[in-house]
Amino acid sequence: MNGDLAAAIAETAMRTIRAFLRTVDPKIEAQHVRSSDYCRVIDRKFRLALEEYRYMPDGEDRDHLRQYIALLEQHRATCHQIGKEGLSLARRVWDDMEDPKGETPIVHDFYLREYVLSQPDLGRWYRYLLFDEAQDADPLMLFLTQSQKIPVFYVGDAYQQIYEWRGAANAMESLDLPESTLTLSFRFGQAVADDANEVLDLLGSRLYLRGNPEKSSLVRMGKCGELPSAGGNGSRAIVVRTNAEAVQQTLSGLMSGRRVGLCGASSIRSFLKGYQDLIEGNPSGEFVYFQNEQELREFAQTDMGQDLRMLVKLVDEYGIEELERMVERAVDLDRSTGRVDISVTTAHKSKGLEFDRVFVSEELFNPKRLESDEEKRLLYVAKTRAKQVLCNARPLVAA
Repeated sequence: MNGDLAAAIAETAMRTIRAFLRTVDPKIEAQHVRSSDYCRVIDRKFRLALEEYRYMPDGEDRDHLRQYIALLEQHRATCHQIGKEGLSLARRVWDDMEDPKGETPIVHDFYLREYVLSQPDLGRWYRYLLFDEAQDADPLMLFLTQSQKIPVFYVGDAYQQIYEWRGAANAMESLDLPESTLTLSFRFGQAVADDANEVLDLLGSRLYLRGNPEKSSLVRMGKCGELPSAGGNGSRAIVVRTNAEAVQQTLSGLMSGRRVGLCGASSIRSFLKGYQDLIEGNPSGEFVYFQNEQELREFAQTDMGQDLRMLVKLVDEYGIEELERMVERAVDLDRSTGRVDISVTTAHKSKGLEFDRVFVSEELFNPKRLESDEEKRLLYVAKTRAKQVLCNARPLVAA
């Protein structure tokens, strides 16, 4: 890990404390441990490599993959040690945080947890509670709402649960309460609803969306370039799967003279900085598990590394510093509400947003990805951002 072991342990400890603070558990235990970026990536690559190995025929490629899996197993052993030491450090930091004479500053979630554990009676101020996005509720918030004497309404969509990779679970499954279904969309018309229902069908849903009869909408196949000239005014967005795609679409928009807005701009900047650090011999962020840039380039040519091919191509064409400058030119939509010609967002960052016209990029339709229910839900989220025009890069093929 190029001497970054201490940093990974510290990162694990802080993530573990944050996870613990979203519970009502009395002390930090192993179930609260949250891995560092390094270890999360290693674990994901290991599982993907094993899956690919199962179906790969004998030959030189299979031998290379076996060697790669063996290397990942060594990294996983390191991660196991990081987890143990991260847990120990988290407990020490927590003890100091709780100590009135301690030197560790408390964070927002600390006093939020203390407030919830005091079991406040919210009925003193409110007649009822409405909890939106309840599918993403954590144990702390559920403890707060379930301890109230006033009515609580939980509103959520299980098919918009897209953070399993962070350890999130559908909290609504734990609620044994009367249910009412809300299937009429006020955002879009029947055409978009029918298109999104194709994804719900793949997910085995018994419920389907109904479009707003007072709104017209249009679904078509096309390319990104067609979206801005779709006719009429209104907000326009390109929804992509990866950070590398977001960079590519941002560049394309800027170079065509458009004012581009970027959702999650800080994440994109961190993504590019990680690549720059790798070039300089100090791997960080998403690239921390590569020894050098050449190793990344070799990995990008494999099936598992296909997400990085576009990034490598962009770096070769423009250079990492130019990519960083171009991203800085985009409007940071997390901080500004200024007018833009088109917005670029990953599907994860698009949740909760809506646009008049939406283009859903090709990678979100990747059949191999769509073998995963979480990827199907991600596609569902992307499609349902559209209000008037939904432009799909390709047809949906059942995985």
